[in-house]
Amino acid sequence: MNASTWSMLETSAFETLVGCCEALARRRADTRVAGLVALMALSQAQLDAEVYDNCLEAELHVDPTPSAQGPAAELLNHIACVVSDVARRARGETQLDISARLDDWGYALLMADLLNGGACEVELTRISESVGTALTRVHKRVEELCTQHLRAVLERDAPQAAFLSRGLTVQAEWLLVPQLSGDPSRPDILIRRAQAGRLFGSLVSVLREPAITQIIDRGEPLTPALAGHLGLTEAELRAFRGARDMRASIEQWDDFAVAARRLKTYSVPRHQWPGAGQPERPAVWQKSPWLGSPRTHLIRPDYLEEKEAGVQDAILALKDDILRPLVTNRRPAAVSRDTVIAQFVNELDFPPSRRGSMDYRAFLLGLHQAIVGTRKPKAFQEAAALWHRRAASLSALRHEHTAERPGWPALCAPWRSCDGRYDVVALTSASDLVIEGNEMQHCVGGYYDVCRRGDTQILSVRRDGRRAATVEVALEGPIEAPALKVGQFKAIRNTRPADDLHDVLRDFLRDVRSQAHAMNDVTLARYRRRMHKRGDYAWRSDALPLDHAREAYPLYRPLLPRPAPSSFDLWCVESGLVDTIDRAFAALLGKPSASRR
Repeated sequence: MNASTWSMLETSAFETLVGCCEALARRRADTRVAGLVALMALSQAQLDAEVYDNCLEAELHVDPTPSAQGPAAELLNHIACVVSDVARRARGETQLDISARLDDWGYALLMADLLNGGACEVELTRISESVGTALTRVHKRVEELCTQHLRAVLERDAPQAAFLSRGLTVQAEWLLVPQLSGDPSRPDILIRRAQAGRLFGSLVSVLREPAITQIIDRGEPLTPALAGHLGLTEAELRAFRGARDMRASIEQWDDFAVAARRLKTYSVPRHQWPGAGQPERPAVWQKSPWLGSPRTHLIRPDYLEEKEAGVQDAILALKDDILRPLVTNRRPAAVSRDTVIAQFVNELDFPPSRRGSMDYRAFLLGLHQAIVGTRKPKAFQEAAALWHRRAASLSALRHEHTAERPGWPALCAPWRSCDGRYDVVALTSASDLVIEGNEMQHCVGGYYDVCRRGDTQILSVRRDGRRAATVEVALEGPIEAPALKVGQFKAIRNTRPADDLHDVLRDFLRDVRSQAHAMNDVTLARYRRRMHKRGDYAWRSDALPLDHAREAYPLYRPLLPRPAPSSFDLWCVESGLVDTIDRAFAALLGKPSASRR
């Protein structure tokens, strides 16, 4: 085809528009009409794209070829940019937006002028339909070209990422070296980055850091630089070689760099790393707890059981009952207003900027030795389960026995289903929780504190008079009109409740929320307001006194390494906990540590 054939397409497009609205026949020279004609002609042309050698930009071919100037050329330049960008950038690609260009050319004003000039709405609708059909055809073809161009570039330059079809990930963008498109040095760099990705794709976020990327691109030794950057030995770095297949490294948004740093932070010996620290163990890493995000920093994440709740509850309780009272007691008196120290006392954590330090590693290691000792994860999880059965309920009873006003108001009176088979009963004392926990063989006694405060209600769901499930309902929002949010809902031994019990819970919540079954609004609000204002010994947010830790210590002995000393004070010294805390204070204050005995 030749240039005159393009004129034929434009003539055909113009005649189509005139067929939609005769008033356009007098506007052949109108630049706004020229934009519509260009679009409709382009929708009938043949579009194709070709890849340049060593370049990521697409060379667009159009048959027949339009003039190098005018709206058709502008549209083609925009399309070429869109098709090229799909292989150049993972983020911020140029979006195909021909409609915006039509607006810039005055499409809306043209339609208004036609309407004011006597054109009827039916004619304008026909124009819009014709333009819409052309837009759809062009959009579809451009999408096909984007997919075609991306595939061609990836198969040529980064075949390991050729599975991508809807755009680049940031890792694939890094592999393609887009900033050097067309540069003679690019082919060698493509090879080097691909080699680095095959070896250490599990650490691709670190490979993409400028300092490491420069080393890769220059062909310098990668292993010592990467190990030094992560604070690992070269032997430790070997554990991450081949730890994840290349496809996963390219398509996943995260990698194992966090795990590498955390393994060092927790001072984990290499033989205890996933796969015993050996390379080429992707299957082991895939299920590793070191890739998750544990909700506590006090023990290693591989010591959390699969569902985390059991060990997590035990550690958080130990933190409040034992550790925070001790840390508060040992806080240097002269630094009570120091923000960093206050944060450490409240959270038992270092500031983020200090969490890569040797002092932080020593602190976590000291905690681990005092709380876990030499036990393996399974043994510690069994100890946590034992603590749940014995200590959580006993602690609830002890707190209640020391309270000025035992118990708390019920969410509502007992509820019964329409068929009379099911009841939902609010538990309103530590004794209620202990009985429920014993019969259902779970650790509901550990919810005493939040129930006592008035922020949570524990409800017993019963079938034919027998306990069948336990549900946690949080009271959120304003004290006067709290919203009910269901938390844990468990049957015996923390199993999933039967489907009929889920139906019962939905019916109960519907009746309570609609006031068909009345809540004790006034009584609950009065109680919660008083507890939030004054509180009591069981839930207060400031650290409990040291005497509380001494009293609670016997309840935590099943959780601690054996043989745990009989007294709290002796355990603090013999476990090294006192030295660990004092060293942490000294590190945060920038002073030499000196343990106070």
